[in-house]
Amino acid sequence: TMWRALLTMFEVFFANWAPPCRVLFEGIDEWFGLFFLVYRCMLGFAVLSVVQAVFIQQTMKAVQQDLDFMMSMKQREKKTTTRELLKIFLSLDDSGDGMVSWEEFEEHLNQPHVRLLLSTLD
Repeated sequence: TMWRALLTMFEVFFANWAPPCRVLFEGIDEWFGLFFLVYRCMLGFAVLSVVQAVFIQQTMKAVQQDLDFMMSMKQREKKTTTRELLKIFLSLDDSGDGMVSWEEFEEHLNQPHVRLLLSTLD
């Protein structure tokens, strides 16, 4: 009957495929048994592919979140570096004109704290 066939296919799906396959091989025809084995292999690979796709999708989602996190960290680092550079160059501007001349830069470059600040920047 239809229900027995569905029950058998359900059993085949959950690894009890040997008894029905043996019945097909011995009782009906070897070709039916071979078809049954091909069906079982294709079904197994299909289920395995779905599980693999789920794992890959979750991995890609985690990678994307990690990339977003890295981008935000880089932006934060860039803002911090910009603030530090602004402080350094404001301290170098002795004339107060908003620009650092080459003479002002050379004069302050010999000071240890300015060298230390500049060496900490990447």
